[in-house]
Amino acid sequence: MFFYSKRHIIYAPARSNKYGASGFPAINDAMVGGNQTEIDQEIAIAIYFIRGALSTLKQFDKFIS
Repeated sequence: MFFYSKRHIIYAPARSNKYGASGFPAINDAMVGGNQTEIDQEIAIAIYFIRGALSTLKQFDKFIS
């Protein structure tokens, strides 16, 4: 497993191309590696953060109403 502490979860440079950004770079990099456990883990991490952001946005919506 590799984990980039300075990467954005949604959009960032891929491991193999530091100049070109891609969507969900950690998932793409895991897919290139072909390790199903790593792919599953990176998908779980992305889902965790997306759900957290969604939860925050839902709470903000209730605050405004």
